[in-house]
Amino acid sequence: MRLETAQLRLHTGICEGMPDLEPVLLDRAKRLPGLHRVALGRNLPGSWGAGDYTLDLQFKPAPPGAPADASGLAAALDDIATVDHVAYRAIAGGTRADQLHDGVWRTLMFRVRPEAPPWQMHALEQDLLRMPAYMPGIRNWRLARVLSPGPWTHVWQQEFAGADDLLGEYLMHPFHWGRVDRWFDPEFPEWTVEAISHAFCPLATSLIDGHNHKEETTP
Repeated sequence: MRLETAQLRLHTGICEGMPDLEPVLLDRAKRLPGLHRVALGRNLPGSWGAGDYTLDLQFKPAPPGAPADASGLAAALDDIATVDHVAYRAIAGGTRADQLHDGVWRTLMFRVRPEAPPWQMHALEQDLLRMPAYMPGIRNWRLARVLSPGPWTHVWQQEFAGADDLLGEYLMHPFHWGRVDRWFDPEFPEWTVEAISHAFCPLATSLIDGHNHKEETTP
């Protein structure tokens, strides 16, 4: 499957003009060719560097050799929102709660500094993937590298049972501040990440587990 995620920033005044906005957004997304599954969530207070909504898309496999293209959604939503959109390939992940319902979906898009040596990027990736071992509140997780052109290089996604697990254990954990934060802080010699977008929204059912199971095709 081809995976894509997007941050949607609504145009000014669009909510007043479209009271049934979320069904409209979903309807537009469902028209994209080859779509298999779509999920939309309104970002919660505390998100930053992000949009108003997080949209996740799962497509049927593209033909071999086809380039990653994240332009179709931007065109479909041009009169409603600006779209910060990436296609990506998962490099690692895991699940603890394959039947998670009514949780919280967190998406961190980030950009590795072009000057950073390869060993720093790989060390950063490994530290991110070590976080679930220290934080049981991370129920499911996935780290991916971006394939499409644009400002982002990685997507780091997690699923939680509730926002307290993200805002409490995850963001305040000693492993986060003592180990992971050095890759994101320009005051550290290991500074690797120069920009981030942090968003979290309600999650009806697990998206990470769903990518590993047969799903009903979106009409």
